[in-house]
Amino acid sequence: MNMRKYFIYSLPLGAVVLLGGQFAHAVDFKFSGEIRPRFEFADRVLGAPKSNNRTFTTVRTRLGVKATVDSNTSAFIQLQDVRTWGGEKPTTAPPSITQTGTSVSANGLDIHQAYIDLSNVLGTDIHLKGGRQEIIFDEHRLFGNIGWIQQGQSFDAIRGDAVLGQLNKKLSLTTFYGQTLSKDTHPTLKNTIDTVATFESSFAGLRLTYKLGDKGDRITPYVYYALNPARTGKAFAAGGTGTVTTPLARNIEYVGGYLAKHFNVMNQNFRFRFDGAYEFGSVTTARDIKAYMLTASLGTGLDVMNGAHVVFWYDYLSGDTNTNDATDHTFTTPYATNHKFYGLMDKFLNIPVAGLQDIAIKAWIKPTEKIKLAIQLHQFLSARTSTATAPPRNIGQEIDTSASYPLAKHTKLTLGYSHYFGQGTVSAGGVAGGGSHNAAIANSTLDGNWFYAMVDFKI
Repeated sequence: MNMRKYFIYSLPLGAVVLLGGQFAHAVDFKFSGEIRPRFEFADRVLGAPKSNNRTFTTVRTRLGVKATVDSNTSAFIQLQDVRTWGGEKPTTAPPSITQTGTSVSANGLDIHQAYIDLSNVLGTDIHLKGGRQEIIFDEHRLFGNIGWIQQGQSFDAIRGDAVLGQLNKKLSLTTFYGQTLSKDTHPTLKNTIDTVATFESSFAGLRLTYKLGDKGDRITPYVYYALNPARTGKAFAAGGTGTVTTPLARNIEYVGGYLAKHFNVMNQNFRFRFDGAYEFGSVTTARDIKAYMLTASLGTGLDVMNGAHVVFWYDYLSGDTNTNDATDHTFTTPYATNHKFYGLMDKFLNIPVAGLQDIAIKAWIKPTEKIKLAIQLHQFLSARTSTATAPPRNIGQEIDTSASYPLAKHTKLTLGYSHYFGQGTVSAGGVAGGGSHNAAIANSTLDGNWFYAMVDFKI
């Protein structure tokens, strides 16, 4: 790659800088940015087979600008560069005084977000956001930005929010549509597409939220639809360089609800959270899907040292007993931030074909005003086995620990260590017919270690 991509992506921000002074009286500009290098050591995790250790350093760099015209109109552009240290090829000539020894590559540079934000559309309580944007609902359970991974997740989408009625503005409606793959494009843009698809992949949804209080308490029934999303545990089939040819799921619907509520018992404040969904539709022309998810947590703060918090957590994602029959019962989460839920070592970014149960305790404490220590304890079980009467299979335990400290203003250091305790033979999942879902938990029979050190500078 040459400098052209850098030049093209720098034009929007460059224009803002150059013209900002001229239009400052009409437009308010607010800049944001982040630099986040992270060193990781992985042993038998993150896809490393057996005892194949890996060490690597990645870095995310973001630069954003928000232009506010008035209280109803704004736009936001965010550039992002993600790369691995040492990932750029050296030059053919040896380094010299005038040579850096590193070639220029823009493969990791992209526009993470670029959208227009409109409020009070046509004088009503309607809010519209259109363009490339992050979509986060509830606690990232089905839609999230996957903030832990350096590249994150954003969508080409349009979203609308509206306050309904006069119920003290407690009732609101959200609708959205996004496209993840397109088989058609403008002829002059065909060479700018990274992946050429022979089919469409998109999603849409409708959410109705009723506020139960001022602490984020609410109840939200929702309906989501996904056309040809990538299936959990599988990838789109590729036919030729950069061409996606085979959708592995066709029409998937989700009907569910989210509840968050604070309450007080004997002068102790608690927060209860529930999220449940039923998934149905067609996986292929010959196979349907009927699956479900039930999750709940109960947390409370503790008056210890400089503050503490503990949460008791349970997740159930249904699984399949036979991958050769006409119905798939494995619940899928194609756009979720699974890193947030099923252990920080990311063993279960893809849900196993036999489903997943996660019984967890998550807690943090601040021994000093600046130091924060956190721990998570997970017990993982399958949701289904090869027979209806057999008990769920133990597929491992995980302990995640971390410590964070503010090094300076806007700069935080985080150190983390995790260990996975492998249990039993789970690569076959105990499921008749096997299936490629099972690859998602390969190496779960083995213990694994993971360590990271991360500095996050953010303004």
